[in-house]
Amino acid sequence: MKLNSRRLIALLLLILLSVGFGFAFDAVATAIEKHQYPMPEELCGYISSAAEEFGLPETVLWAFVRTESRFASDLVSPDGAIGLMQLTPETFSMICTEILGEEEKSSELLYAPATNLHYGAALVSSLYERYGVWETAYAAYFAGRETVDAWLRDPNLVTPQGRLNIPDPDTAAYVEDILRAVERYGELYFNRIP
Repeated sequence: MKLNSRRLIALLLLILLSVGFGFAFDAVATAIEKHQYPMPEELCGYISSAAEEFGLPETVLWAFVRTESRFASDLVSPDGAIGLMQLTPETFSMICTEILGEEEKSSELLYAPATNLHYGAALVSSLYERYGVWETAYAAYFAGRETVDAWLRDPNLVTPQGRLNIPDPDTAAYVEDILRAVERYGELYFNRIP
């Protein structure tokens, strides 16, 4: 079958429109995802600095801030957790004295984004260093070290590969949220494809 020039032009236009709509669809989908997983410019420097200081991927800190506070530095939870990384005064005191070897500080400092991110990053780094598995570190951030340590002592909750099967649905859902956010931030902003 021979194509005449009009049919050929129409076919080429159809192909170009299809490709154009494909790019447009991808652009819209990416814009929607970036709205769901934003990187507020005013936090970029703080997150980059804290991640570098404590040897963490930036994607991990972005995921925590998104999941914990949705970027609200003045947020206080019903449990008294403060700021971007939702640190309680007790946790802040523990980070200061036990993890960083500093004197205890006023929890009012947690309202400052740079301070909150610094100490939150110190905690995440410490948990990853302790457990060596991101999922377990995320679980400990949510449920506490004592709880996760107890789970790890239960042979029914640990796989032959040493992975923790998280028995608490809230903690498991939290870990999934963090994992998904780390993945999305990596793909959307850091060109990392898992």
